[in-house]
Amino acid sequence: MSRRKGRKRRPSAPMSAAGLITYFEEEVGGLKIRPEAVIAFAVALMITVLMAHLGLLGP
Repeated sequence: MSRRKGRKRRPSAPMSAAGLITYFEEEVGGLKIRPEAVIAFAVALMITVLMAHLGLLGP
């Protein structure tokens, strides 16, 4: 009988990693932000900084 029969198969790591770090394990918890929201926030921040630099935000 094979001992591997009951185990879950995990994707094999690249040979250079030697199994020390596995990046493709299941994601657990954390802050969930859509990529579109991150881009929109970054653009809004850039516009705000540009307006402040040009003196358009007030005295």
